[in-house]
Amino acid sequence: MTPPFTLGDHTFDDSGKAAPLSRTRKKNKRPIAGAQPPPFLAGFIREPATSEASKVLVQGTFCGHGEPTFTVFDVVIGGHERLDVVTFFESETDEDKPDDEDGESEGEDAAAVLVRPCGQTGPWLVIYSREWKNEYGDLCPPDAPEWHTFDADEEQDVAETAQPALVSIGFEYPPDADSINEFSWIAVDAWPDGNEGDPYVLVSDETM
Repeated sequence: MTPPFTLGDHTFDDSGKAAPLSRTRKKNKRPIAGAQPPPFLAGFIREPATSEASKVLVQGTFCGHGEPTFTVFDVVIGGHERLDVVTFFESETDEDKPDDEDGESEGEDAAAVLVRPCGQTGPWLVIYSREWKNEYGDLCPPDAPEWHTFDADEEQDVAETAQPALVSIGFEYPPDADSINEFSWIAVDAWPDGNEGDPYVLVSDETM
């Protein structure tokens, strides 16, 4: 018999019984401690998340289904937590246009988010992409970190739109999850340089 799925300090229910609705009213929610991220972020996170970008995510309010089982990580690359962040938004006229310089796109969730350490050159780490969704709308992230390299002209344009920020990412899990990739919601928050108030919500997306 296969043991139930365990993530950090939490073991998920594999009894086949419906989870009690009272779980969604749980107070003082906290992220699952000691958790590992999905494979597409392996080696590029800090846990527990402590950056300003994570301060709302760790409250669990991003969980679109109200589940108390969630993980939160700071995105860190090579020891660097301050990252250049590029967001792409879909539109009817240009599906590959990077976000404008003020970081706004009328409250729309990003279609893709790429990051790399501030001031560095080279490939960008993809931390979210709608291209990972299948025909049913389920998010199927890669089994290893995904890197993207732009050609010279694209790189210049992308680099000019990049904004330095701290970045955190959260994953909501259903009560009967049986793998690390079986998360039901993903959220990406950023804390740009000089920000005050709450982090910027770049992504809040149902994944299954």
